Amino acid sequence: MLRFVAAILLLALLLSGCGGRGKPGDEHVTLTLFTWTRPEELAVNQDLCSQFEASHPNIRVEIQNEPGDRAMEKLQQMAAAGNAPDVMSIHGAYFIPMAARGSLLDLDPLISDDTSFDLGDFYPALVDLCRYEDGLYSLPRYTSVYVLFYNQDLFDAAGISYPRTGWTREDYLAAAKKITKDDPDPEKRRFGAVIDFWGARIYPWIWSNDGRILSEDEKRCLLDEPEAQEALQFLVDLRHKWGVCPPTTMADRRQNIAMFTSGKIGMFQTGAWDIQTMREAKALRWNIAPLPKKKHHATLLGMENYAIAANTEHPQEAWELFKFLLGPQAQETMARELEKQPSLQSVANGPYLQQKTDYDRSVFVEAMGYAHQAPNIPDWDRVSHFIQEQLDLMWIGEVSVEEGTRRAAKQVTEALQEER
Repeated sequence: MLRFVAAILLLALLLSGCGGRGKPGDEHVTLTLFTWTRPEELAVNQDLCSQFEASHPNIRVEIQNEPGDRAMEKLQQMAAAGNAPDVMSIHGAYFIPMAARGSLLDLDPLISDDTSFDLGDFYPALVDLCRYEDGLYSLPRYTSVYVLFYNQDLFDAAGISYPRTGWTREDYLAAAKKITKDDPDPEKRRFGAVIDFWGARIYPWIWSNDGRILSEDEKRCLLDEPEAQEALQFLVDLRHKWGVCPPTTMADRRQNIAMFTSGKIGMFQTGAWDIQTMREAKALRWNIAPLPKKKHHATLLGMENYAIAANTEHPQEAWELFKFLLGPQAQETMARELEKQPSLQSVANGPYLQQKTDYDRSVFVEAMGYAHQAPNIPDWDRVSHFIQEQLDLMWIGEVSVEEGTRRAAKQVTEALQEER
């Protein structure tokens, strides 16, 4: 009799959705969402998750936020240990390696089964970046491009017209020379520009000169070709030949934006993610323009993505959360509250541009038309350090651009061919 009663109780629990798996959407589940944000963005994510829970009463979302530079390292460790969060925010440079290791769920079957999801609203180039082999393993919750931020007061004081579309490298250098002011007093010293001489920040200068980072078959590094060398030489000369930018180090990436927001720098290359910091500098008058061109304008096509863990126990519920966080409502909120550049074309060309701002958002939207894809291959995180090691030496003048690019190209090419 006791066994019979126990069986009846267990059956009742199963039918009510309080135990077992049941039909997708019937059971009460808890999903883990991994983010790596500052407090203000965490607050927006919490609000979005509360809205999602209100419309999905059977799903609870726990946010695991890991701010700091080691967030992606921790995420990869969690995935390797089989403890990946159900839905995760991933830097654009990391999802391909994670997909290659089988850590991420292929989204194509879920998209095929869900007629309410409009994949075509995402910028096609961003979707292409999210594919690995025959699958789609993430999608961008927002996109990002590098543009030129400039200090309007320093331009006005030097009597220079503001940067605009069509501005060349020669225009950029001429403006930097006029703004630069040497003074024994460090507080009165001014520089025309500041350069982050690392990784993806130097790629647009190379692309603008028709240079390339890798060959089309992704087996050779092409930094030793004349177009790439000429672009890098221009940047090195800004510091060592013309003295229009300060010596900076790879060790502290935030020092450059600090110099810009303090009013000591005329021009600074960055993206929408730094606008919140710009706004904290109340006395700073700034706006944005395209990066200067050599042969044409170019910039980096960047993104931060959401993905679903391959081993999630709740794929359908994770998909519902994934859709919501990538949807128009969420992207409008992120743009309004945090200046995130939408990855949905309908939001970018609609609410994003229509919202009144004190800077020219059309520069960001138009840049999507000439943005380039950075190398994004499974081997990249294992070989890119060869490039940065030589960039560091070039930047401090310890090796020439010609020698540094030759070394980097040789090391990366050998490593890529060994991996394959």
